[in-house]
Amino acid sequence: MPARIVVGGKPAGWIGELHPRWQRKYDLPLAPVLFELEYEALSEQGLPAYNETSKFPPVRRDLAVIVAEVVSYRAVVRVLRRNSPPIVTEIRLFDVYRGAGVERGKKSLAFRVLLQDTQKTLTDGEVDSAVSQLVQVLQKEFNAKLR
Repeated sequence: MPARIVVGGKPAGWIGELHPRWQRKYDLPLAPVLFELEYEALSEQGLPAYNETSKFPPVRRDLAVIVAEVVSYRAVVRVLRRNSPPIVTEIRLFDVYRGAGVERGKKSLAFRVLLQDTQKTLTDGEVDSAVSQLVQVLQKEFNAKLR
């Protein structure tokens, strides 16, 4: 049974293995994987933008906050990405915790934040300022508290 390919919430094609009957007919040792993509669905997404590759080291910070249970991590990531300083290159959720130390009706979301500049090595002050800005956004938008 083929799997649907979905892009931007819209069907954009399918992918799956060749039916075993056809595999036997053509004496294939393994079932080839086939796919079909719809150009219109893919072209609506636009082309990816060029990002300069930095020769300077990235800085990683982990950020854990406590938010209401009803707050989705997707909403938090969306707000963080929209309001992040230019040196923030990646924000990813790596842990959701409920339990001892977190009050009922709340959860802890932990994010890995990568920061990098393409022109220079970041200073501790620049990194701290960017992380502080992210924390302020979380406090304002979701009444989040640092864990």
